[in-house]
Amino acid sequence: MDKQQPLSDQAASEKAAEHAVPAAHSKQPGLLRRLVRRLPLPILVLMVGFFAYSFLVASKPETKPEERLERVWVVESVVAKYQTVVPVTTAFGELRARRQVDLRALVSGEVVKTNPKFEDGVRVSKGDVLAEIDAFTYQLAVDDAMAQLAGSRAVLMEREAATKHAEREKSRAEQLFEKGSVSKKTLDDKTLEYAVSTARFDQQKSVVARDEVRLSRAQRDFKNTKIIAPFDAHVSKITAREGRVLNPNDRVASLTGADDFEVVFNLTDDQYGRFLARNTSIVGRRLQVFWDIGGQRVALTAQIRHVGATISQATRGVDVYAQIDGQIPSNLRSGAFVTIEMRAQPEPDVVALPKYALYGDNKIYVIEEGRLVPLLLTDFLDDGERILIKSGVRNGQEILLTQFNEAAAGVAVKAFEAL
Repeated sequence: MDKQQPLSDQAASEKAAEHAVPAAHSKQPGLLRRLVRRLPLPILVLMVGFFAYSFLVASKPETKPEERLERVWVVESVVAKYQTVVPVTTAFGELRARRQVDLRALVSGEVVKTNPKFEDGVRVSKGDVLAEIDAFTYQLAVDDAMAQLAGSRAVLMEREAATKHAEREKSRAEQLFEKGSVSKKTLDDKTLEYAVSTARFDQQKSVVARDEVRLSRAQRDFKNTKIIAPFDAHVSKITAREGRVLNPNDRVASLTGADDFEVVFNLTDDQYGRFLARNTSIVGRRLQVFWDIGGQRVALTAQIRHVGATISQATRGVDVYAQIDGQIPSNLRSGAFVTIEMRAQPEPDVVALPKYALYGDNKIYVIEEGRLVPLLLTDFLDDGERILIKSGVRNGQEILLTQFNEAAAGVAVKAFEAL
């Protein structure tokens, strides 16, 4: 009995030790919480921030640096080629009939008849009677003037015969007076009769002249009762119709020449100056005139007749007048808007470029190995819409045509030749 008791005490102590170890471990978390609670709040915030920052830095994704590529510009270009170029000055103008008149009534009266062709837009020929004014009164005036003239001429013939008789009597009296057969008084009477007869004859001649003038005026008034087209023309602005009473100088219609046209256009100071710089004269030069109508182009030729006397203050240019040559199309009308091309003297051995290829006043870009190279021009002509390069560019050299703000030395481009 005594030997078993120690064994039981030892087992009890070992069992107590086993229960004591877990109890010590269970007290550690509580100790950590008490330590955290005792830390000051700022230090606690700093510690939380530090751990959060460390976690974000450790978990951020890795980024690869982006590779930058050089931009290549797509542009238009042209290959330089020296050749003979004819400078062309382009202008815009108006077709005008050289003859434009208003037909007016020269006598008064009622319109009794009009021509079937007397309508707006219809073409009439020279000599066509367009309208007729009642001619009754004017025919009577002609008949009266003719009768008056016939009477005056009869009196003139009578007085002419009397004058010849008086002349013969005077001559006979002179012969008899020399022989002493008649007195001096008889000779004086015959001389006086001849003088009076001659005066009456001259007076009657003036009466006949006045009656002839009266007849001519009456005949002209009678002729003017017919309103006649003075030239081939197109009719417009008709105001006279049958039944209307016209007074002298009333407008009947307007006529615009149908076969005689000119073109009038304006050259600016720059165009006129550039043309004269390369040509001795502008008068007599041939032109190409184009009239675009209904999707079609009518080509005409013309020759410059003269240049305006003054420079227009409105357009700052000079007006040029050219005569249209050849057969005029039947549909051509005054007032048509046309394009004019005037060719100057040929320029040999030049490279022609559109003016928009020019950067600034005298710089262009050439393309070498896919990159832009600036080139300053020193010898070229300004042709208005083009520049004509005389030197400084090599044959076959590629020249930039496209305008873009990024153009500079060394810029990479991919060029396509302009059509």
